[in-house]
Amino acid sequence: MMMRDISVLRLLVIASALTGIAYDLFWLRNPVGVFWEGLLLLVNAVQLYLLWRRDRNARFSTEEDAFVSEHLKGLSPSRCRRFLDLGRWENLSEGTVLIVQDQPPDFLSYLAKGYASVAVDDRIIADLKPKHYVGEMSFLGNNTASATVTLSAPSRVWRVETAKLERLRDDHPTIWSALEASFAHDMRRKIVIGNAAASTRNTP
Repeated sequence: MMMRDISVLRLLVIASALTGIAYDLFWLRNPVGVFWEGLLLLVNAVQLYLLWRRDRNARFSTEEDAFVSEHLKGLSPSRCRRFLDLGRWENLSEGTVLIVQDQPPDFLSYLAKGYASVAVDDRIIADLKPKHYVGEMSFLGNNTASATVTLSAPSRVWRVETAKLERLRDDHPTIWSALEASFAHDMRRKIVIGNAAASTRNTP
């Protein structure tokens, strides 16, 4: 009941069903038990096949593949496809505000191409380059943005509504666990980049 990966869970159920079949067949000589254990095995084998087929049939564009390689390495192709299908790719103009400080963001965004400025209390503190999330801290903290992020150049952005992510968190814990790890990793990268930039500015 505590397992999050349904594929591993189904493999364990199949192993359990095989053990039950052997027990019913050779020890109890119970054909009814063999039937039910066999049915359990069949159902889970079919479900595993369907999972495998969905993974095999999942397709990604070049920009989606770059997103998956950078941030969703722990997810199966079908789960990556499910997550990406929640959002949409947009070409946004310079000056578009992605999130506003101290307000809950309407979207989680991923900056694929372009640049953005990060401002706290109307003071720019950093420049954001591609391959980073925007708004992820609100899902790990108090649900409000810690800064205002504004595009400083025409940009290519993937965005998903906050409400959809909240439903994903409740309905698909495996995907959500991978996203939380991805958010934390991206935040660490931002901190390292920010510290390096601050060190460069302070060097005489």
